[in-house]
Formats: sequence, C-alpha cells, structure tokens
Amino acid sequence: MTVNAASEGKFLIRRDWIYPADLTGRFRTWRKRIGYGLIALFALTPWIRIGGLPAVQIDLPGRRLLLLGSIFTPHDSWALALMGLIVAICMFFFAAVFGRVWCGWACPQTVWMDWLYRPIERLIEGKAHSRKKMDSKPPSEWPASWWARKVAKYVAFALATAFIVGVFLTWFIGGPRLLHGDMGAAGWGVAGFIFALGFLNAVWFREQLCTYACPYARFQGALMSDKSLIVAYDEQRGEPRKLGKAREGGDCVSCMRCVQVCPAGIDIRDGDQLSCIACASCVDACDTVMIKIGKPRGLIRYTTDRDATGPTPISVKTLGSRSLMYAAILALLSGALVYGAVTRSPITVAVARAVSTEIFRELPNGEVANQLTVHISNRANSAHEFVVRSGTEGVTVTVPGLPWAVDWGAEERLMAFVSAPAERFVDGRLAAMIVVEREDGTEVSAHFDMLGPSHPSPHTTETTP
Repeated sequence: MTVNAASEGKFLIRRDWIYPADLTGRFRTWRKRIGYGLIALFALTPWIRIGGLPAVQIDLPGRRLLLLGSIFTPHDSWALALMGLIVAICMFFFAAVFGRVWCGWACPQTVWMDWLYRPIERLIEGKAHSRKKMDSKPPSEWPASWWARKVAKYVAFALATAFIVGVFLTWFIGGPRLLHGDMGAAGWGVAGFIFALGFLNAVWFREQLCTYACPYARFQGALMSDKSLIVAYDEQRGEPRKLGKAREGGDCVSCMRCVQVCPAGIDIRDGDQLSCIACASCVDACDTVMIKIGKPRGLIRYTTDRDATGPTPISVKTLGSRSLMYAAILALLSGALVYGAVTRSPITVAVARAVSTEIFRELPNGEVANQLTVHISNRANSAHEFVVRSGTEGVTVTVPGLPWAVDWGAEERLMAFVSAPAERFVDGRLAAMIVVEREDGTEVSAHFDMLGPSHPSPHTTETTP
C-alpha cells in the first residue's frame, strides 16, 4: 500500500495489488496438504461426537466449554487458566523455534486465502500475469467478459465467505442449530458482521491484514532470536548477482522469480522483513531455477539468522536454552491439565448463604434454621437426578422438589433450609456438611458454617475476681 500526500494536506491511499505467480515445489506440495487438512479439521471437528457431545464447542450463553468429551464450566477456572497459559506458552515456543512458520503454514488467514480464495480467483480470472494485465487497465476499458468474470469472482467469494462463517459458528452453537437457523436475532447479527469482515478481507485487505493489523507479527519480532527458523537468502553464495547471460558472479541470476511468487510482494534478498510469513514459496521458486542451471538447491532456504550464510544445516542443536525452557513448561502445564481433567469429579457443589433479611431464625421447637443456596453443576455428558441430605449428625436439611433433575453441562441453584438444635451452636457457629448424591450413588460433599445464637464455648473457664 502506497500513501501519497496531496497538496491539500490530505492523504491519498493507493492500493498496490499483489499477483503471486503459480508455482510447484516440495514445500508448496506439503503446504497444500497441510492447508486442506486444516480446513477439513476446522470444518469437521464440531460435528464429531465424543461421548455423545461435540468434540469442541464454546457455548458462551451456557457458560461451558465442551472439549474432547469433557465439560468445563466456570467452576473449572483452574482448567481454563491452564488452557490460557498453554496457548500463550505455545505462541512463545513456536515463535522462538519456528519463527513465522505458523503464519505461512497454519494461520487461518493464510490457509483460507491460499487454498480457497486464490484458487477461486485463478479458476475464474486466469493466471497471475493475465489478471495483472487486465487490472492495470482503467475499468472503462474492460471488456464485458472481464466484467462478467469480476462479478462471478465476487459472487464466489461471497459464497466462500458464507461457508467460512458457517464453519466458524459451528464452533459456538453446534452444527444442528446452524442447519436449523436457530441463532436468534443477535446470532444473525454477529454472523452478518463476521461475513462483512471476511468478505472485505478477501476482496481488499488480504496480505495487508498480516502486515498492518495482526498483532502476532509484532509479538514474534520480540520473541524470535538468532536461533529461530527463518527463510533467508544466502548472500555469500548468491552475490554478486548475474544479469542476463553473464557467466561470472554468484549463483543468483536475477530472474526475480522469488519476488513473483511471494504472496507478500517482498524481495527476500533484501534480508529478513516483517512482511515475510515464511511460506517458502520463494524457496521452491529458487530451487527450481537452481536445478535448471545446474546449481545446488538452497540459495534461499529455511535457516536461522546465525547460519544464514554458508552450508551449515539447522538441527536440534541450534535450539537455545529459552526454547528448551518453553518446551519444559509446556509439557508441565499440559500434564497438569490432563491429570486434573481425568481426576476431577463429575459433580461440583458449592454452598452460599441465601440473601435474606434474617441471618438465622429461631424456631418454636428450640432449633435454629438457616437458608442456603446450593449450586449443583453436572459435568457429566448426560442428565442426572440429585438429592441433597445432611452429612452432619443432628443437622436436618430440607430441599423442596427432590429429586432435582440437572441437564448435562448445566448448573442448578436449589434453595435449602438447614436446622439444628440451638444448644449445639458455639460462639454463634456450627460446622456442618451437606451431601449431594446422584441417582447412581455418586456423591459429593460440601462444608459450611451455620449461624445461630451465641453460646459460650464449653472450653471457656470463668475467672472469679
């Protein structure tokens, strides 16, 4: 994008379009396989059922996360915190070790652009040089056939964007709800907003999103080191560059093929740049030329800043202590998450004092009553019935409407009335316990303090003046 200052003090923004040329090569082949694999994974994962539940669903209205047959609710704050830490450490680790390989190989922006939008563009409008030639002309000089191709492309882009939005929404509302259109006015509004952003990105922003808007590129600049993986030009081997049919000089023949295939429109020979997403398109292009002129591959290659020149290959030995530390922390956090998820109880119970004008009530039979709210969270993958009883001798628990049915992944609040003899209270408190039992015998207990009249402790001795 070029910005020119006008005489009136305003800015005229002119979009410099990039037309990456078609190419073949080993990295291109692997990127295509991985790209379409990721699209399939992204589209199919919410439809996969594990234990009767979606493999992944981020249920925001229900305040629950369904992950690989497990249900996580706000009561699992420890698990959610660990997941957030794991994602953060993964970002640090992959940036420190692999640089911007994520951006060029697995980022949704790159995957959808390279393996959905650009193939549609090539199919309808033709190869890069044909598109560039026609687009360089004023629209008034476009033939009717080119206008028809433009309209067809934008219609296809709209359909592709609608598909992407639908796939994205299945991660939040599930596939069946999406097919039935059961999203409500707010859901359709969110879908329309995401569609507008996605379509605008496909027809206008494209690589500019990576260069100017994505914060991860900036993070990577701070997280990478001289041992991080980058795509680099071997200046020692390539310079001085040959021009035309010149026979003397380095291995670079100035064919500009590396620039023509770059989706960011940069010249990798100018050094490492923020716009480079490490997709290796320039590597494939240069290797093809080197083979044709009888030179070894690798003039442009994956390497590190430390080994960018010369034949030194990258290996595990090039990893620094920081990368190994990230890997150790990642393994530790992942192990803790798996252990916690496997050993946690399928029922969560919390007891809170009900909001009331009375802290406690003294009953005519000499007992003291408290009103409590019992929170039952069912983290099983099916609905269950629960009963609540006392776990403390002499303490009575009364809950209307038992047994209480709780749907899978849901949380219910029950009103409980707890009573105990007044003489059992010491200093206005009585330690008690309630037990929540499922119909299959699984039970969970919760401790709480009843409040009542203040009686002196039996261990307190009076002193006589």
